[in-house]
Amino acid sequence: MRVTRLQKITDRRYKVFLEDGMSFPLYSGEVRKYHIAEDEDIEDGILREILDEVLTRRAKLRCLNLLKSMDRTEGQLRSRLSLDGYPDWITDRAIEYASSYHYIDDSRYAQNYVRQMSGCRSRRQIESELMNKGLDREQVRSAFEELAKESMSGEEAEDPDITAIKALALKRRFEPGTADRDSCEKFIRYLLRKGFGYSSIRQALGNLPIQFN
Repeated sequence: MRVTRLQKITDRRYKVFLEDGMSFPLYSGEVRKYHIAEDEDIEDGILREILDEVLTRRAKLRCLNLLKSMDRTEGQLRSRLSLDGYPDWITDRAIEYASSYHYIDDSRYAQNYVRQMSGCRSRRQIESELMNKGLDREQVRSAFEELAKESMSGEEAEDPDITAIKALALKRRFEPGTADRDSCEKFIRYLLRKGFGYSSIRQALGNLPIQFN
């Protein structure tokens, strides 16, 4: 397979472009080891070694190292490996490897995230953040349903959005009973930008010196 381009990324890393459109990253020492140069062919055996051994092993380790620092979704890992320059099919191998040890579990991630953020962020904001992390709407919905099941008890639990609004009011030192009209309007606009609905705001703050729909 012919090398069409050898792009220097840093002093230690290169990106190799092949004539079939594939590209992948290599360290400078590996470029020298495998005698890779522009407009030169890579033997099939050497190319298989690079892809199946060097890059696949490195992508798996990269995946595990990313997960070691914090829990991540499959979408986040794919994005990071893509930024690192790994071909999609090598990324698939790394994701499959990590998943086989249950290091990746999007449902678990969604449930933990919802559990952690409910009561301090609006449901709409949490949904948006999870979907930006690569989760689909069904996974997000299931996570909220699981939280609702956990919250069921003899006494009905307070809606998480209402809890979050009260917490934000306390944090921002907003007192509904004494706030003037301007302060109320400013705080309500802030809550609306955070994704809270009028109904939740009204229930959380009670009577305010303004009318809003």
